[in-house]
Amino acid sequence: MSAGPLRPALLEASAVARTDPGKMREIIASMPEQLLEGLRRGIGTHAPLQDARHVFVVGMGGSAIAGDIFRAWIASRSKVPIQVVRDYRLPSYAQPGDVVVAVSYSGETEETLAATADGIKLGCHLVAVTSGGTLASLARSAKADVVEIPGGLPPRGAFGHLFGILPGIGEDWVYGDLRGELERAVVHLKGLRERLRPDTPKSRNRAKALAVRLRGKTPVVYGAPPFTAVAKRWQTQLNENAKVLAFSSEFPEADHNELVGWCSDGTSRRFAPVFLRDSDETPEMRRRLDATAALMARGAKVEQLEDEDDELLGRMLGLLFLGDYVSLYLATLRRVDPLPVAPIDELKARLARRHGKS
Repeated sequence: MSAGPLRPALLEASAVARTDPGKMREIIASMPEQLLEGLRRGIGTHAPLQDARHVFVVGMGGSAIAGDIFRAWIASRSKVPIQVVRDYRLPSYAQPGDVVVAVSYSGETEETLAATADGIKLGCHLVAVTSGGTLASLARSAKADVVEIPGGLPPRGAFGHLFGILPGIGEDWVYGDLRGELERAVVHLKGLRERLRPDTPKSRNRAKALAVRLRGKTPVVYGAPPFTAVAKRWQTQLNENAKVLAFSSEFPEADHNELVGWCSDGTSRRFAPVFLRDSDETPEMRRRLDATAALMARGAKVEQLEDEDDELLGRMLGLLFLGDYVSLYLATLRRVDPLPVAPIDELKARLARRHGKS
């Protein structure tokens, strides 16, 4: 059944508020302030490398994406390999002295707790980032540092807190002025917020305009390094806030397989390829993405998005911020509350029953 014509008032601020009783719109808007608060909390809790050969950021879901974005941002200037671990165990090559940053907003993520215990047993240097719970208790029992963040948010809504902490505790891991870069990115995000907020009409709000174009489609969000993690964040925000199937993928790998499907499958017009582009793409990557977009456009409408900031972190966080707002407005168009994630809650309840927990 057709979704019907879009009524002009459907994305007005009042309409957004009606479908958002939990105020996800305010959580999204708070990202710049969260980033500064996270940085403030992280400064003073250092995790020096000393004998470390690796830094492992352990987390799942909304808690892990902060590590993904951080790693992508500093990949070309980190002093040791930084790896995000989504598992119950650390990799086999982890060794005593390695740094483990355990990130669990709730403090109760079972995979993160298991990997943290693994790191403690191994003799790793542990820093826990959490709002409390079992992770905080586990870290304190091991005499490890705990960086506490405010509670009461959905984990995906605490991205700013979780990400902002990492430049503070990881100054020794990277060459460069991470604090200064983050502070400049925050200024950029505050400017973007004025153009993306619900009060800004669709004619001047690219997030609203894109949500309208994505309505009724299955988004597939593409990024090339270092924007692959940002594409993943878009996917998960569309999944959880807008309650739609959405996928993400990475260039140039996607050109070696997915391109055939886009160009050969007649159902591709049901999907919406979204390219996250960057002004600093190499000439080789720019030629590749331009050519790929032209080929995909034979069967689907390709959206190509770019942020205009002068610095990499500003561009990464700017596109991430845009994606958060797109997910909010797509939820409005679909008339769904962006805050609750009932299927995930049900899964956790089933797992808890299976383990004999109340």
